[in-house]
Parts: sequence; structure tokens; C-alpha cells
Amino acid sequence: MSRHSTTPEMSTPQVASTPRAGFRADIQGLRAIAVAVVVLYHFWPHRLPGGFIGVDVFFVISGFLITGHLMNKPPRHVGDILGFWMRRVKRLLPASFAVILATLTGTWALAPATVWKDWGLQALASTFYFQNWFLASSKVDYLAEADAPSPFQHFWSLSVEEQFYLVWPVLIGVLVLLGVRSGRRPALAVGAGIGVLFAGSLAYSVYATAQSAGIAYFSTFTRAWEFAAGALVAVLGAKACAPKSGLLPAMGAWLGLVAIAGSAVGFNAELPFPGAVALVPVIGTMLVLWTHATGRYSPLCLLSHPVMRFTGDHSYAIYLWHWPVLILAPFVLSDFLAVHKLIALAGIVLLAVATQKLVETRFRRYMERSRIVTAPRFLLAGSLALAVLGGNFYTVSQQLTEESKDIQAGIERVKDEVGIECFGAASLANDCQDTETSFDTLAPAPVVAKEDRPPVYEDDCFAEAESEFSTRTVCQYGTGDTKVALVGNSHAGHWVPALEPVARDNDWQIDTYVASACAPMGLAQEFDNPQQEEGCAEFGQWAAEEIAEGGYDLVVSSNRQSKTVVGYNRADSAAPAEDAYARILEAWADSGAEIVVLRDTPWPGTTLDNVPDCVAENPDDLSLCTGSAEDWVPMDPQYDAAQAMEDPRITAVDVNDYFCQDGTCHSVIGGVLAYYDHSHLSRTFAQSMSAPLEQRLRDAVDSARLWN
Repeated sequence: MSRHSTTPEMSTPQVASTPRAGFRADIQGLRAIAVAVVVLYHFWPHRLPGGFIGVDVFFVISGFLITGHLMNKPPRHVGDILGFWMRRVKRLLPASFAVILATLTGTWALAPATVWKDWGLQALASTFYFQNWFLASSKVDYLAEADAPSPFQHFWSLSVEEQFYLVWPVLIGVLVLLGVRSGRRPALAVGAGIGVLFAGSLAYSVYATAQSAGIAYFSTFTRAWEFAAGALVAVLGAKACAPKSGLLPAMGAWLGLVAIAGSAVGFNAELPFPGAVALVPVIGTMLVLWTHATGRYSPLCLLSHPVMRFTGDHSYAIYLWHWPVLILAPFVLSDFLAVHKLIALAGIVLLAVATQKLVETRFRRYMERSRIVTAPRFLLAGSLALAVLGGNFYTVSQQLTEESKDIQAGIERVKDEVGIECFGAASLANDCQDTETSFDTLAPAPVVAKEDRPPVYEDDCFAEAESEFSTRTVCQYGTGDTKVALVGNSHAGHWVPALEPVARDNDWQIDTYVASACAPMGLAQEFDNPQQEEGCAEFGQWAAEEIAEGGYDLVVSSNRQSKTVVGYNRADSAAPAEDAYARILEAWADSGAEIVVLRDTPWPGTTLDNVPDCVAENPDDLSLCTGSAEDWVPMDPQYDAAQAMEDPRITAVDVNDYFCQDGTCHSVIGGVLAYYDHSHLSRTFAQSMSAPLEQRLRDAVDSARLWN
């Protein structure tokens, strides 16, 4: 989103016909609609599920206005381009730097130390406007799904815009030069070049969204066509975009607004976006810009209403403030109710007004008058200051991490505090009173708990959705003569730290057949695209065949059923999944192996966003990080299939009594943080489960070939 002036700079003659200079109330109205739907979507996502399209509206407006400015005063040399960039600096950066600074201060005061490192890095990414690429590279994979949203996350769209501003004057200047040298009208060359960019970016957007919607959403390359769409309208020229009072322009403008409103109401986060479906709000915005309807029946009365004008005038500052307020407010109010949201919205408007008057306007005037403080110096000084502050966040978090990183020392401290008989998994089994110990005695410490993962991640054992599950690595733990297969998704992989000591003591070799999010059952499950769905099904078939032919003595399987079976909704997918598991379990049993299905562990993610964050926020009352067994214990069709088969070769094992007691499931057990995110066991807690898990396996499968 941006805060451009709607008045082109007129110091040089126009190269080509462009939208007429002057204020356009309809554009301010469009800005008001765009920021309103984004804010309402973020505050009440279920009420306006497609409100994210407001960003697309802003992209089109930016392309239209900036292209119009550049066509009025095309850059002819490097100085013109530098001047353009510095004008953007004066208009956009003072407010954004002020919000980043205030948000960092609020983070330090309100948010737990577990998020400082990540949020400090995102503050840096936002300061230098590459936040969209940071999110695309680190926040769309399976391991990041439990990370708390940062108060800087909304800077992804501002980063895309700044990257557009960086490239666009160069592109327009080159296209104008090519037009002049070829003897053609510059507008024709610019239009042709932008048209090629529009078509190429749109085609790539459709392709990339189908391949990986998460990455495509943040990519500059999948969004460039939206700026180009607005630019094409600008290149149409003054005659085409002049004010029109007829009925037909009015109908076109209303149709455009209906397309925008319909997208905001009818779209949702499940749609593949920003692929071809983004054409609806984009074309709607183009229609409003192109028709420039001003007649009696036009929507100008609506778009120029004082409320719309006010909101449009302050749209940039409203956008800057709304997300940090929304993210940080719940740290102050544990129950962020509707009335609190309304108060927060009023506060956001006040902050926006103050920012525009005290920061944007004053700073711009000061820089224009001052001979000392220039835009380049401000850019350098402000960027360095925020970089230092964001870097300090990262450094402090790193220091906390290093101080807490000796997990073994922390384990010994906790054992001394609670006693070996009450440490970790032993706590509930031995009816220890202090299941949830104080903050100071946790192992691992919350600030490092997110890194306390099982070794299958650092060993790259998982087949991943990004590769369509085509990379199938079998990792081995132990070198014994007894062959054991561990198969499933990440909820099988998190048992490796518990099984490694069992393997050492009983001369096992454990081979892993694990995939992120994909439950190996042989059926297609819903992913971002058909290739991933087919790849997951093929991985399940491959794993089943490898295990059936591998000569295994024991097969241990566990899955989190996080994906629904293709063709079914979540409520109805349990039955076909159970049937599919039964076929695979029987095939494994027919190979001569003993089969054990471990019931899926409790899933705090139904009520908690992230366990380490919750624990860090509530050091004095860890009961706030518990949940009812009814909420936390998930459906498990594989476990149900094993129970129902009545086959002595196939056994179902439930160890959830080590997590839950008297209807309550715990995330801190015997001084140990049981999860490193919202559902996966920490390595430390899984290790504490080794002895009880071995005993349950011995009770389930009393076979001389398995146990020393």
C-alpha cells in the first residue's frame, strides 16, 4: 500500500497523453475501500473472508498513479531516477520507520523472549523492504506453521511496492528511450512493454500459485502484473481516462466496485491466490480507474463521501498501524473481545492521524526546507538506526539462547529440583504433585525449546511437499541385527529420540519412512496442488511396498491426520482413511513383521498457537498452557483401524496417559517442556518417554527376537 499524491509533477512537458492532472476523489474512495476491507479481514476474518484482496486494489492504484507520474515526467538520466526514489523516501519512510520503532518497543515490553529473535529479523527485513522474500523463504514451510505471526508481517506488501518503485522508473525510462529511438510514439513502446510484463507475470502467477501458493502469495514476480494492470490504464491517456458523465461509464464503475466487494465477501483463504482468481478484484479496480465516472448515477457520491475521503487520506498510516496493534494487543488483554477490537480500531485511527500530521507532513516539510537533512541522509540514518535496534533484538535473543542452550545442564537442574522419579514423563505416572513447575526450572528453557527438535529434521529424513514427496530418504538409527521400520508423518518422526535408547539396548536398526504432513496410507490427501496430492499417495504406496519387502521384524507407525482425504470433508474422511490403513497394516503383517500403531499424541494446537510462547508468556501460571483431553486428543483413524482388526500380529498402543490426567492434558510435564511448537514432542521430553515407551512395546509384543 502506498501514499502517493494524486497530482502528477508537471515541471516538464508530457511525453504522451496521460491521466489528467488533478485530484481524483474516486481514487481516495478506492483507497478507503481497500484499507477498510484489509483491516476488517484481519480483525474479523470470518466476517469478511476475502478482505485480503484490498492489497491487490492498492497494487493496481499504485501502478496507475506512478506510471502516470512517470509518463508526465519520464526519467531521462540517472538524476531523474534518483530524484524519483528520494521523493518516495520522503513520502513513505518516515511513517514506516516510526511504526517499526514503536513496534519494536512494544515487542520488547509486551512479547515473550521466545519471539524476539524471529521478530527482530523481521524488523530488519521490513526496514530494508525485503519482508516478502523473508516470509516466502522461512514462513511457508511445515516447520514454521506454529510460529506466532509477527507485528511486522504486513510489511510484505509494502516491500513489494518498494521493489516496484525501485524498478519502475528505470523500466519506463528505458521503454520511452526505445520508443523515441525507434521513431514510434513513446506511449506505444511503454504500453507494449508493460503489456508483455503483464502477460508474463500473470502467467507465472497462475503457474507458481498452482505449485506453491504460500510462496507465490509473497512473491514480487507473481504480483508484478497487478501493478502493470494499473499502468496499462494510465498509458491509455487523458482522453480515455477523462471524467465521464454518461450512464455507461457509471455502470462500468459500479461493476468494478461490485467485483471488488464480491471478492472481499466471496473469496476465502482456501482459494489459490494470487493466480487467475486475482483478476476479479484487479479488473474491478481497473474499471473504476478507467471509467472515471462522475455523472449522476456514478458511484462518485459514495467514493467522495467525507468519511471515504478521510479514510483514503490516512490509508497508508492506518495500514501501518493496524497490524502491530492487532498482534500486540492480546499480550495486554488475554481475551481480545469485540469491544476491545472496536476500541483498538479507534486507537488505530488516532495513531494514523497523529502519524500523518506529526511525522509524515512535518518531516516532509522539514526535509524540503532544510539544507542539512536530506532524503538520502535520512534514509541512511533511519535505516542504520532501525538495523541496529533490530539487530539488538536478534543479539539479545541469541544471548538468551546461548545462556540456555546447554540443555543437558538444564535437565540436571530440573532433576535436582523435581527428583528423577518426577522428571518428564515419569511425573504423571508417579502422581507427582508439581507437574507444572516454575519458569526457572524448565528443560529446555522456552527460548531454546523451539530448536529442541528430534534428529530427523537435521538429518533431512523427511519427504517434503515442496518436492512433491519425490525425495525419499531412509535414515538409519542404530546398527543392530533386528530390523525395525518407523513409518508415518512428523508424529512418527518425533518418537526417534525415545526409540534410539531402545535400539541401543536391544540391538535394533531403525529405518525411517517419514513424510512431512503426509500420512502414508496410499490415498490422496488434500495439499496445495494435485502434484503434491499424487506425490503423497505415491509415497504411501512406496513406503508400504518397501516395508512389506524389507524383511522387518517390527514396524512402528504413527500419524497425525492433519490432511483430509481428497473427495471428503474432514468429518467424513476418517472412514476411508481407516479402511486404507487397515489394508496397509495387513500387508505389513503378512510380511512377517510385528506391527505396533502408536496412538497420536495430544495436539495443543487446537487451543494454543505455540507451546513455548505460551509458557514464556505465563511463567507464573503454567496451567494456562493446558487443555482438555476432549480438545487436545485428536482423531486417529490408523489407531482405530489397528484396534478394530483383532489381528494378534497388529497391536495398538496408547501412551497418552503420560500427557493427560483427569481429563487435562499438559504441555509442561515434570519440569520438561513437552512440545517444541504446537503439536510435536520436544527432543528432551521424547527422551524422557524412552523407558515407558519400551515397556509399553514389550507389553504389546512379547517376542524373543525383539528384546535382549
